[in-house]
Amino acid sequence: MRQTNTERLNPHVVSIPASQREAVLSAMKGKDSLANLASGNPEMAMPPSVISRMQAYLQEGYASYSTYYGFDALRDGITAKMKNDWSVAVHSRDELIVTSGVQEGLYIVMRTILQPDDEVIIPSPHYGTYYQNTLACGAKPALVPLKESEGFLPDPERMAAAVTPKSRAIVFCNPNNPLGVVWPQESLEAVAEVALKHDLLVLVDEIYRDYTDVPPVSVAALPEMGSRTFSFGGFSKSHIMMGLRIGFVAGPAAPMVQVKKMHYCVALCPSVLGQIAAQAALDCPEEELAAVRDHFKDKLEFLYEGVARLPGVSCVAPGGGFYIFPNFSAIETDSMALAIRLIEEAGVVTLPGSEFGRLGQGYLRLSVCAVETDVREGLHRLEKFVAARKR
Repeated sequence: MRQTNTERLNPHVVSIPASQREAVLSAMKGKDSLANLASGNPEMAMPPSVISRMQAYLQEGYASYSTYYGFDALRDGITAKMKNDWSVAVHSRDELIVTSGVQEGLYIVMRTILQPDDEVIIPSPHYGTYYQNTLACGAKPALVPLKESEGFLPDPERMAAAVTPKSRAIVFCNPNNPLGVVWPQESLEAVAEVALKHDLLVLVDEIYRDYTDVPPVSVAALPEMGSRTFSFGGFSKSHIMMGLRIGFVAGPAAPMVQVKKMHYCVALCPSVLGQIAAQAALDCPEEELAAVRDHFKDKLEFLYEGVARLPGVSCVAPGGGFYIFPNFSAIETDSMALAIRLIEEAGVVTLPGSEFGRLGQGYLRLSVCAVETDVREGLHRLEKFVAARKR
């Protein structure tokens, strides 16, 4: 039977799996007083200096388009930050653009570099967008296991074994969402060695790098890696600006010419108000940011220590960011079933580990983005839930 035009859809898009977050949101409907340990949306106001700069701009009453690739002054500021804080040298006009969050940056780069049937190596469990974008581009994800017993650090031999003649790129985030770990320099050097040996591009999402005691090494700063690495960052997490949708991507000049074309098609230009806020963020006093970092660090340590004590539950210690990824498989092997039970029976919202790929089955992602009272109450309810099932 002939399909109508409304039925003939792009098969690459149709192949993208539905997010399991929708099922979690559905289970939450109509339920009051839930303790939310799932959200990646920090319950905190932006720094005062950012708010005041935005207010001043809005008082002028203008909201015109910006230049396509971001304000020159903002791109210069990001370039300086990358040089000083990331040890990555980029040219602000040729090698960096401002995007509508890291999400846009990832898509336009992957859409530019990937061709149908290319393969993308994704260390897994992984942030879902890496897998979804791969499918959207007609490419194939090659999941490489990250094992809890190895601290969720990459194994270069497993990664090399996943390489085929069709392999095009490696994509991951550091610090890691959902795992909470930070890959050390020696792990990143091992990944870089695989990329160099097999002529692979590397896409590194570094959106959580501000939430670590010691800033992680950037892959693009390693020898010979600047010419094959795309680095992604932004202000959503560091300055609590999630809804303003400002990120950036820096990469080699030649492919970035083509990435700019995709950016124009997808977004035209970044939000002007968001860019005003991002410029203020670059000027934000350190004392404002230190308080934010300490706040989340304290909550993360509290949640990890409490979850690590739960009978039958194991958890790799986090190195930064907002998340931990405990193993609940001794209680329930089906992550989604467990997440729904926790909502219905314990009043705790979590994300199933299977949201982050099949290798996350048996795990949950827990977050400290909620207010402190909710994090404490969420842990208390988890303790009661686990204790009831161990009797």
